[in-house]
Amino acid sequence: MSYVDTVFAIESRKYDQSLHRRWEENTVLYQNEFFIVGFNDRTNVTEQNKPIWQTTEPAIFYFDCRYWFNIIFILTEAPFYYCNLSSPFLYHQGVLQYIDYDLDVLVYPDGTYQLLDQDEYKENCRLYDYPLDVQNNISKHLNLLLQWIESEAGPFNKEDMNTYLSLYRKINEK
Repeated sequence: MSYVDTVFAIESRKYDQSLHRRWEENTVLYQNEFFIVGFNDRTNVTEQNKPIWQTTEPAIFYFDCRYWFNIIFILTEAPFYYCNLSSPFLYHQGVLQYIDYDLDVLVYPDGTYQLLDQDEYKENCRLYDYPLDVQNNISKHLNLLLQWIESEAGPFNKEDMNTYLSLYRKINEK
């Protein structure tokens, strides 16, 4: 992928490579050699053994090949962030893919946050037999993500997010 306005799919997979979730239409807002920022709005979502559903709110997302997390800014009346601990992304034939490692962080509009799905992470550590290096990367990058949240770095920086919001609005006007 190399062009703003490119449309692609996103696939979240489990450690055994089974499909967790697929978002069909996502659009690039900005990218460089390390990260991609994009958006989706009312895109179809496929989950294994469930009916297809559609997102209800626009979202701006941040994926970085250097980090074991991704960040979604959900544009509700009171916008908030939803962060997934995951493998760094790979891009192949129009699909951005990553492994979902269950742990999530919800960042409220006031900047406070909550760690979610710790039980699911522990259960899947056993179920999928996550190697120790994977568990160590998750722990290391969870700490980094929390540092970003607390210091308003990366996509948590209001100026950066306003830049991405402006790009989103410009593309959405077309």
